[in-house]
Order: sequence, then C-alpha cells, then structure tokens
Amino acid sequence: MSCLSLPQADLEFEEEVRAERLLVLGGRTPAIEWLRRAASGRDVWAVDRGAEFCRAAGIEPVHALGDFDSIGKEGREWLERLGIDPERYPADKDYTDFQLALRRAGGDLLVTGCWGGRFDHAFANVFSALWGREWGADIRAFADESEVLVPLFGRARLALRFRAPPLALSLLPLSHECEAGIRGTKWELDRAPLLQERPYAISNVPAAKEVVVEIGRGAAGVYCVFGETV
Repeated sequence: MSCLSLPQADLEFEEEVRAERLLVLGGRTPAIEWLRRAASGRDVWAVDRGAEFCRAAGIEPVHALGDFDSIGKEGREWLERLGIDPERYPADKDYTDFQLALRRAGGDLLVTGCWGGRFDHAFANVFSALWGREWGADIRAFADESEVLVPLFGRARLALRFRAPPLALSLLPLSHECEAGIRGTKWELDRAPLLQERPYAISNVPAAKEVVVEIGRGAAGVYCVFGETV
C-alpha cells in the first residue's frame, strides 16, 4: 500500500503510487497556500495559464507547455527569466493543452487548476483520465482546496482519511457500468452496480474517521467537496 498526501486528506492505495509530478492547469485558481503544499516535493508542470498560478505562488515549474493564449506578457517574461523554454502549440489543434501534457508527462500525476469555468472543459478533463492511461499517464487525483476527484479503475481499493470531513462524498461512474462498495459513510454500498444513466450514489457523508471505497470492475471517480466551488 502507498499513500498520496493532500493538504485536506491522505489517500491510501493498494498499489504503489508516487505522483511525483503536479500538473497545474488554467481553470479555477487554487488557493496559494494549498498549491504550495501540493507542489512541495513534486516536479511541477505549468500548463498554459497554470504558469500564472505558479508565478503567484512563487513556484518554479520544471516545464511549461500549451498554446499560451491565456497567459499575459508578464507570465511569459517570468518563464524566460527562469530559463524555461515553453513547449508551444498552436491554438487550433485537435488536443487540449491538458491532453498534450498527459501525452508528454506520463507516470503518476496529481492535477490541479482543473475545476471551475465551463462544464465541457471539466468533462473533458475528467474523462481524459481514461484516455491518458493509453499514453501511460495515471491521474491519481484532480484536486484543489475545494474539490477532489480520485479516478479508480478495475479492481481497486482506496482508503480516505480526512483532516477535516468533506461536505459531501459521491461515487461517479466513469465507465458505462461499474461495481462499487463504500464503507464508513452514512449510506454504505456492497458491490453495487453503478450506471452512468442512473447516478444515485452522490451526496453521501462520512460517518467514520476512515472511508473505504472498493471498485470491483469498471471505472469510477471518488468525488469529495470541501467548500465553495464557484
């Protein structure tokens, strides 16, 4: 077993998880202190406007990529002063900046700057977790101070130990059908079938110090909300 530590929770996986790389996307701005703690000990990749978030938090990325259509002159100059030669792509392209980062990064990843804004962007980000596996990229968590989503695939077990309990916890099918169980919550499940067209396993709440989720088949996202998600 191995543990992925976030500022608001420890995530314990059955398999080895390293998540030594943090991708900072250009969605909702992560809180500066949260971002600093999440970046500690990890190689940071700035994806498009994520470079602005890194600059505000005083975090020096090791790599930057994207079409940079949403980053200002000061952000570009800051990258130059750091000696970073950004990996640039045209604005008109088949893949999103995030998908390009997944193709390039590989390995176990923690992703932030992924929430907020348009629904189609959030939808593409989350389901790119499935696509990224074809490129050797395993997203272990999408996270900021307000929202966390942990994608789980196949036979998998996740134990969540919260420093402060979330407002709600949901199981979201990422494949058409999956089999899931959950313990340590107000409403528990035991090898229950979850269908995308029948999303009922939402808005649960922890009832114990540890919540355990098990996926028997398929793919599901363990989603936790901790605060305002504007």
